[in-house]
Amino acid sequence: MRGVAALLLQLTLWVATVHAFFPFIPDGFCGPDNECGGPSKRNNEEPAQPLQGITVELYHKHRLPHGGPSADATARRTRKSGGLQPSPTSELDKRKNEYSVSTPKTPTASKSAGVYQYGPDFSYFVKVLVGSAQQPFYMLLDTGASNTWLMGSHCTSDACKMHSTFDPSTSKTWQTNNNEFLIRYGTGNLTGHVGHDKASLAGMDFDLLFGLANYTADDFKHYAFDGILGLGMGSTATGNFIEMLRASKLLDSLVFGLSLNRDSDGTNDGQITFGGVDKAKYTGDISYNNIPSPQKEDGVWAIPLEGLSVNGKKADVKPTLGYMDAGTSFIFAPPNELAALLKLVPGAKAYDSNGYMAYDVPCDTQVAISVTFAGVTYNIPPQDWVGRTNDTNCVSRLYGYGVNNNTWLFGDAFLKNVYTVFDADKRRIGFAAKPPPPPKPTTTTTSGAGGAAAAGGSGGSATTLAPASLTSLAGQDSSHPIMPGFSSQETSGPGNAQTATGPATAHTTVSWGTRLGASSPYLFAPCIVAAAVAVLG
Repeated sequence: MRGVAALLLQLTLWVATVHAFFPFIPDGFCGPDNECGGPSKRNNEEPAQPLQGITVELYHKHRLPHGGPSADATARRTRKSGGLQPSPTSELDKRKNEYSVSTPKTPTASKSAGVYQYGPDFSYFVKVLVGSAQQPFYMLLDTGASNTWLMGSHCTSDACKMHSTFDPSTSKTWQTNNNEFLIRYGTGNLTGHVGHDKASLAGMDFDLLFGLANYTADDFKHYAFDGILGLGMGSTATGNFIEMLRASKLLDSLVFGLSLNRDSDGTNDGQITFGGVDKAKYTGDISYNNIPSPQKEDGVWAIPLEGLSVNGKKADVKPTLGYMDAGTSFIFAPPNELAALLKLVPGAKAYDSNGYMAYDVPCDTQVAISVTFAGVTYNIPPQDWVGRTNDTNCVSRLYGYGVNNNTWLFGDAFLKNVYTVFDADKRRIGFAAKPPPPPKPTTTTTSGAGGAAAAGGSGGSATTLAPASLTSLAGQDSSHPIMPGFSSQETSGPGNAQTATGPATAHTTVSWGTRLGASSPYLFAPCIVAAAVAVLG
């Protein structure tokens, strides 16, 4: 056992304090896996409403019946019970990801990958092939943090049992550097060790540095992805994908263009393009916004937010920063500024829900919320910012919670309305208008995904069961109130699984770029604080 002095000498601890993945389910909703949030304080008598109608790609060792809420319920029960188990000696006796997700169309642009969806409109991820056997894994696209990790085969947590896990012994090219890591999320932890292996994504082959988790919090049971691909630019010990691309010289420009699909549009044409943009995914010009200091130096994707309005009426919102986070489902704002915005929406009523501000809104609301960056205004239509909880009640998908220094966090509710360009070379973010969605498909098919059988990730064979009318949310035990933000406070300390299994208890907000001393066990910020990673050499 190493002494304290040796630990202080060998411990590298920093925090890339940005917004990243955070399990969050507002009151009154059920997630895609039928896990529900607690009852709302203003409607305690009303049960949470299950999600109805999602675009699915089913992969099971046995094919499930398909087509309707009853089939979805069967799929959920199968996932929770682990499905039909093969014999212990069978080659199929390996964990596979059996979540129902939407499969994207196969991209035609160079160095592009289709973006899968779990939801509807809940989380977005790509399929990455890892190891000499090129095993496929779903990895969340997280522009809010730099951490990259996968669930490992030695992980015995319940969440790992429901996902595909990476077994280093099956890869001839795996190498470990023996560094341990700990990432502390809002309601749980992630521990493991760091290594690297060959990987493939978007037609690119590279050496991927990533954390291999041997313990994960139960929160990850409610998400389809097997790990996270950190697209932030900050420091991390578990592997910075952006810096890996820079070092590999696979791209002429360290740029990626992101287009997220809306499930109700009927076809999953979501796509990420590395090294440039796909002109077929946007119309008109790209309007760029420079990342200011110190955010530029901290490596976070944040730009000046000039204002917000409703139907042309400007809200009393001071200019501030807006963080762009593809790892977050919703939009989070300082409570007082959100109140100034939503008072312009007729019939909007605020209520306190587990420490954050939420809003009831009329279900027939037709107004768009407008956001202005660098003199250009972008609309968020009601289909993206209004969610239905039951036949008569609807809520806003904007939540009041102080992110940091009165900044705003823009997740997928905004990003799916624009084509977004993340330019790491010039430290800027660009937005462009998206073309109208293609006609909805008229046929119904089922395609395999998730395990080894779906290695190609091709298709465009997403199945539309019904219009996605309800908000897709992360499942979360209602006895565990959590910090909103689908940004988790990722913080890290020494990689010790024995000290990392309990829920986080401290809630300390720090300014972006704050570096922690080795004595600081972890840090929490209101949304996701991405990655204070402690590494033991």
